[in-house]
Amino acid sequence: NDIFTRLTTRGPFYQPRVDAIVEAVRFGSHLNQEQSLQVRELVKEFADVFALSIREVKPVNFIKFRLQIPQDAVFSKKVQQRPLTKPQREYLFPVLDDMRRAGITRFISSDEVKAVASTVLVQKTH
Repeated sequence: NDIFTRLTTRGPFYQPRVDAIVEAVRFGSHLNQEQSLQVRELVKEFADVFALSIREVKPVNFIKFRLQIPQDAVFSKKVQQRPLTKPQREYLFPVLDDMRRAGITRFISSDEVKAVASTVLVQKTH
């Protein structure tokens, strides 16, 4: 029972998907019971603007991001990545898998590499 239905025929208001969105949203403890119910209903009403996964984000064709890189620019191809810790790997690898499944990234062969940069993961403070 897939809940990632925003872009499918089941649509964004498929009840298990809406329930998962309401469950994922954090509601402030400062809300009284009536306010909390009102906010939950509002989230349900606008479930179509939430994405449960990167796979549910709609691609757009009205803007393209282009880097203005001179043709003769040369970048480092030397790998200087520190090994990821186990918690970093457990976080990052599924994210990269999701991005690949969504068509955002792809594997490339070594002759396609133009530049190499280290990945830096920083924990949010909140």
